[in-house]
Amino acid sequence: MHHEPLDSEALSPTAMEHLDQRLIRALETAPSIEVPADFAARVGSRLPARRPVSLTPTHYGQNAMLLGMVATLIAMIAFALAGAGHATFGLPESFLLAQFIVLTVWFTVWRHSLR
Repeated sequence: MHHEPLDSEALSPTAMEHLDQRLIRALETAPSIEVPADFAARVGSRLPARRPVSLTPTHYGQNAMLLGMVATLIAMIAFALAGAGHATFGLPESFLLAQFIVLTVWFTVWRHSLR
């Protein structure tokens, strides 16, 4: 009976209403949730006491900042040598100067916070 398809024409209207009511009641009934009393203690006992420490610290961010500072400084020097004939300070030079200042401040503040 469980694996047979439901033929709605074979059931009487009262049987269909009774089936609908049973389905609605089954769907609207909230399941009872029971949490054991020692659940938090068991989960806490499985956690490590401390976060594992990385044995090989990486300095990818620090190296990237240094590389960015060096590349910006080289680009600023190249722009300064190429435009030595006029004293105007163009938009690319302004962006490079601002980037160099921001990278330098970020690097010094970041290094200062590690101490």
